[in-house]
Amino acid sequence: MNSSTSVYLDLVRFCAAFLVFIVHANYERFTGGLPFLWRFSDLGNDAVMVFFVLSGFVISYVANGKEDSIDKYFVSRFARLYSVVVPALILTAALDLVGSRITYELYDGWWFETSYPFGRFLANLLFVNEIWFSSIRPFSNGPFWSIGYEFWYYVLFAFSFYLKGRTKYLIIISICLLVGPKILILLPVWMLGVLVYRVNSSDLIGHRIGWILFVASIGLYVMYVSYDGQAYLLRITENTLGNDLYEKLMWSKYFLSSYIVGLLVAANFIGFKSISTSFSPIMNFISKPIRYLASYTFVLYLLHYPLLQFFSALTFDASTGRTQPFIVVTGTLFTVWLLGGITEGQKGRYKKSISMLWSFLSERRVKSTG
Repeated sequence: MNSSTSVYLDLVRFCAAFLVFIVHANYERFTGGLPFLWRFSDLGNDAVMVFFVLSGFVISYVANGKEDSIDKYFVSRFARLYSVVVPALILTAALDLVGSRITYELYDGWWFETSYPFGRFLANLLFVNEIWFSSIRPFSNGPFWSIGYEFWYYVLFAFSFYLKGRTKYLIIISICLLVGPKILILLPVWMLGVLVYRVNSSDLIGHRIGWILFVASIGLYVMYVSYDGQAYLLRITENTLGNDLYEKLMWSKYFLSSYIVGLLVAANFIGFKSISTSFSPIMNFISKPIRYLASYTFVLYLLHYPLLQFFSALTFDASTGRTQPFIVVTGTLFTVWLLGGITEGQKGRYKKSISMLWSFLSERRVKSTG
């Protein structure tokens, strides 16, 4: 992957995370609605699909590069996930506990789930929060749902990529039966990222086709949003599946829209790679700030929602029924910046600890079979 493409993907990654933040910051109970930002209110799921395609691409890239064994692969994945997931879950629980005592009415709704708190925490820690038709929200942290999808995509990819023979297929089928249809229905979107990696590695796309893919993908997405394509496809899904199954799908009910957005994102990434040299001066100029911002993407995505909830509770004025939008937004972003530096610094420690645990388990497995 050349430098321009790498910077572009980092730019898209940060923009997607920031878009999710904007969508949620615009909620009535957080800020009362921010000027002009209502236009982005239906784009949250599209931003998550950008993450799915990016994730499939990055995982393919590292698996074909430095992570040349399944052991290295899983150690890196667990270190990356848990370096942010563990602090995010702990902080969510703490913020919700304090915030709900300050202004409970802002937590009094479907967006705040507290039943069986230990089991809820554990389910999300072990990434079984979204298997089959369950959806176990970690207290107020709604965006956590996508991690419960991506983890299993990592697992399925690992066994399909590193293993050989009949055992591979038995394991993959077992995992599919474990996670259920809700997660699997969005797997094609994630796999589009794998396709992007393979196409980009083969250099099959020429400069002219690259420009067509890049420009057309943007233009078609603007048209899709302008004509409210997501709402139209949701109506088709509900009418076809029936209300009961439609509601059981939870986040996956957007699957038709997700397929379209995923295809457009994949086309955009393939197109950009072919024309990336045309953007080299710009990408080189913005590379440092973009890479810096991109390093906060995971933290921003996983922590912004409980922070918005907390700062809204902290600034809520019962006499007016309003919060302080400036404090809610800036307080959230500042805290994300503060915590992002800490979690990134801990990633190496997590990797070392997980590597030691993995080695210990591997040795025990060898001894037990020896």
